[in-house]
Amino acid sequence: MTFEKAMEFIGSFTKSGEPVKNLDRIAGLLNQVGNPQKKLKFIHIAGTNGKGSAAEYLTNILIQSGYRTGTLTSPYIRHYQDRIRFNGQDIPEKILCELCEGLQATVTGTGYSQFEITMTIAFLYFVRKNTDIVVLETGIGGLLDATNIIEKPLVSVLTSVSKDHMEILGNTIEEIAFQKAGIIKPGCPVVISPNNKAEKIFRQTAAEKHCEIFLPDESLCDRKESGIKGCRFAYGQEVYQTRMGGSHQIDNALTVLETIRALQKQGFQIPEEAVKSGLAETVVPGRIQILQENPLVILDGGHNADGVGVLTDLLSESGIESWIGICGMTNTKDADAAAFQLALVLSKVLCVDGFTPNALPKEQLKHAFIRQHAMASEADLEEALPYALKWAKGSHGAVVICGSLYLASWYLNQG
Repeated sequence: MTFEKAMEFIGSFTKSGEPVKNLDRIAGLLNQVGNPQKKLKFIHIAGTNGKGSAAEYLTNILIQSGYRTGTLTSPYIRHYQDRIRFNGQDIPEKILCELCEGLQATVTGTGYSQFEITMTIAFLYFVRKNTDIVVLETGIGGLLDATNIIEKPLVSVLTSVSKDHMEILGNTIEEIAFQKAGIIKPGCPVVISPNNKAEKIFRQTAAEKHCEIFLPDESLCDRKESGIKGCRFAYGQEVYQTRMGGSHQIDNALTVLETIRALQKQGFQIPEEAVKSGLAETVVPGRIQILQENPLVILDGGHNADGVGVLTDLLSESGIESWIGICGMTNTKDADAAAFQLALVLSKVLCVDGFTPNALPKEQLKHAFIRQHAMASEADLEEALPYALKWAKGSHGAVVICGSLYLASWYLNQG
């Protein structure tokens, strides 16, 4: 099977599959290929924001500790293969093709989602690679997410919760938190991120299932500095640094430190130097990522209220007076809420579309910004960055590309 045929096979399934009310469908799919998930050990991560960063921190720390580490994340940023990685390397095209050919010959039924097929490929690959530990990020939610088919995770990690995917997960923080809490399994350790809006619900669920709870102790944390180019903080007797910017990365790092503590209690040998270097070296594409300097260009895929809020806080605290934004969003996100926040910090906004089939038309996005009294205009996707760079140089300002992970992906693939 060629790579093109493999992608055609994966694309023959719908993005979401038929609606699910239980995990029977994914259970049936995995049973057809020998239940590879039962041969693996997992760190299971759910949350609205922060789960991608936590997954990458943990991946790098575990690799540097000598563990054969698999990672499954969602969505992809540069290309399909970067969702499935072993020891930090994308699944090779040749192996992806082999696994797709095997699935095509073995699997019956067509109602599966692309995510279910992808996860099955990942599990088969990780078994083939004799993986010691898998860092597994949920797709959407938790309770009915395909990843929840795993039975006894080493640790269940719950990052921050905010309103997103409400058409699937519910309209309130409590309803969304209930879905995320579905990854908590009886007797399995649970890590809850600091400053978590759903902490009460997560604690209650963990207690009901007799799980040990790990929660960062804010009294032990000294947040020394945070900015676009990284953070520095002390936790207990140790000082840590991150390359990823924004004060929220300290929350993500604290969550990871508690996850490491939970693993160490189970006998995993994770030295302090691996923890420090893993935090210090991790960069997640599309998350407050510096693309260039002079003029500064940063790229961020935050698309819900909390994600956009983190970005606007960072921009306002950057010391840079003039920011020009290149903004694009999908038609499933709240453009008015994003414009409300971004208009507070952007001197000018270039609204774009065309980076994904369901991009919000740039005219509609422009009017969302104009309603917030922002200086906004429509721009061609390919011409927006050259214009923004020229504007930033002339105003001694900087450029931020934001609004969607799909937009971030488009720009990353141009390079």
